[in-house]
Amino acid sequence: MKPSSRTNNPHDAFFREAFSRAEVARSFISEYLPTALLRQADFRTLVIAKDSYVDEELSQHFSDILYRVNLSGKPSFIYLLFEHKSFVDRMIAFQLLRNMVKIWEGHLKQEPRLKTLPVIVPIVVYHGRAKWDVPNNLLGLFDEVAGTRQYIPDFSGEIFDISHIPDESIKGAVLIRALLLLMKYVKNPSLLDAIPGIFQLINDLGNKTRATEYIELFLRYLMSTIETDKKEVFTKEIVKTLKEGGTIMPTIAESYIQEGIERGFEKGIEKGIERGFEKGIEKGIEKGIEKGIEKGIEKGIENGKVDDAEKMIALGMSTGDIRKITGLSRSQIEGLRKKRKQPLR
Repeated sequence: MKPSSRTNNPHDAFFREAFSRAEVARSFISEYLPTALLRQADFRTLVIAKDSYVDEELSQHFSDILYRVNLSGKPSFIYLLFEHKSFVDRMIAFQLLRNMVKIWEGHLKQEPRLKTLPVIVPIVVYHGRAKWDVPNNLLGLFDEVAGTRQYIPDFSGEIFDISHIPDESIKGAVLIRALLLLMKYVKNPSLLDAIPGIFQLINDLGNKTRATEYIELFLRYLMSTIETDKKEVFTKEIVKTLKEGGTIMPTIAESYIQEGIERGFEKGIEKGIERGFEKGIEKGIEKGIEKGIEKGIEKGIENGKVDDAEKMIALGMSTGDIRKITGLSRSQIEGLRKKRKQPLR
């Protein structure tokens, strides 16, 4: 299977939006990076770098997010790179090296008087169906030839194959566990069974504002990846989960579907009257509610995209990145920028 050249891949967009949040990256790094490195990291200094330095060709295949964090009191880079394809790529170490060189080049352009380069820790989060079974170091890509070792550069990347580890081994705060479980199951036939548990983790956040924000993110991701003929089944399961999911979920569900239900009642009654008498009204209302809930969720998702875009504009993100993450058009994003009286990028 050849790599896709689509830059608006929904898995790519979901990862970028999720891991562009410092709380998500901080939780992931604190759980999954080697202990020796964690002891040196000062997470109070963790900030997302403004530029990724990844060229256009590579950006077609990867979702790159670059974080800066101090290690042993010195500014270094934590580089998060997401492999979102459904196949294992033997050349991943070479592709990581190309990206790392781009980062160092960009760093030197900004600070040309530097005498040393910052450390980059390449991290690949993989959730394809096949198990990751290729070398994660550059040296593994070369044939052994006597007398040539000194001419071959080498490094190792951190590979996290979340599709092939038990659920109980996915560690961290409830938020990062929910994100990784969703990524693990989004291509899995068991996704429908996994949804209630994943959404329950979001409920455990205990904060309605944050829970709502992440539910919107999860819904956009699900609706962009689920096959069209399965959306009705998934929509019903999602609505059921939201309505029965603890203390926070029902209020989120209500805000999502209320408008749709109201419209559904109106359309249902109208359709029922056309068919005549009590049976027609009953059936019309039933169908109207079903369609209304679906429309209500779609409306909530669309509103969530605009809210997210406004937040990204406030963070200074480019129009191109915002388009990839939210799926909004350039004209919509530029309209939001004008509304905030910010310059176009």
